[in-house]
Amino acid sequence: MATIKLPAVLVGGSSTSEVDVAGETVRELFENHADEHGSELRDSVIEDGEIKEFINVYVEGTPVESLDAEVPDDAQVRVIPAASGGR
Repeated sequence: MATIKLPAVLVGGSSTSEVDVAGETVRELFENHADEHGSELRDSVIEDGEIKEFINVYVEGTPVESLDAEVPDDAQVRVIPAASGGR
């Protein structure tokens, strides 16, 4: 199973959390996570069948742009919202 690492801002906690999820593609990971834990994470990351513009997904440290990207069985997947700011 792959491990999804989630920042506190996406899970409503005070620290990063990890969850093991089965799936061969990024899409399958988020769908399987939604089946087990509710749709909140999936809906925060996916919109209209694509990864949202200001969400970055990395598989083993490599950025992915497609939900069809393959995920090795023991991969670490990170979800990182884009940071912005300024005046």
